[in-house]
Amino acid sequence: MSKSIAVRFRNKSKANIWLDGVKNVLVLLSLRIKRQTYFVYGVFFIVSFLLVILFNKFFLHLKINQFHTSFLDAFFKYSTFLGDGVMFGVLVLLFVFVKRRIALVFLISGLLTLLVTHFFKKIIFKGIPRPVGVFGEDSLYLVNGVKMALWNSFPSGHTTTAFAIFTILCLYFAKCKSQYLWISLAIIAGLSRVYLSQHFLIDVFVGSFIGIVIGFISMGLFYKYERSI
Repeated sequence: MSKSIAVRFRNKSKANIWLDGVKNVLVLLSLRIKRQTYFVYGVFFIVSFLLVILFNKFFLHLKINQFHTSFLDAFFKYSTFLGDGVMFGVLVLLFVFVKRRIALVFLISGLLTLLVTHFFKKIIFKGIPRPVGVFGEDSLYLVNGVKMALWNSFPSGHTTTAFAIFTILCLYFAKCKSQYLWISLAIIAGLSRVYLSQHFLIDVFVGSFIGIVIGFISMGLFYKYERSI
């Protein structure tokens, strides 16, 4: 075997070892999630997926916008803050005193979320109109006191943030019943964006998946230190 072939063989072996390590970490992390938690997100995923592929996003949003109550107005007006970027800062400060490595996980997750959403919203899909940008304020039911955005709709940054945060919490509280709460809060934050006409459902659907991926990646970077959680 020539020297160049031997070097390529060693490099390939190192790459395979690294890929196997990544795969093993992801598998181990996935085992920390309760089956019922997967089921809750699965229902949200399947229903959203079917609605997205079966209906035009404009038609679908107008139909969803017809359903509103005073209770839901207040509920979604405030629950949408669960997906605000400031939540990363709050959790970083909180976990500095609880579990410093998890504080780093949230910090990295926040940075990744910022970079990924900025890349998609401001570069790849820049200028895509949000519901108000398409229909105008007079054609939609809008909740009082909510500042409406017009552009850069895809994907939903609030949804990505919420699912990244609550995925990390699900992984931190391994096999704990609190996972039902975390995944439910993430879904509520995502749905709030549609209810408030800040996003179309497809923006939320894709944002949820991106957030989960970011959550797993962020936690995976520190997983070898967190096996006893």
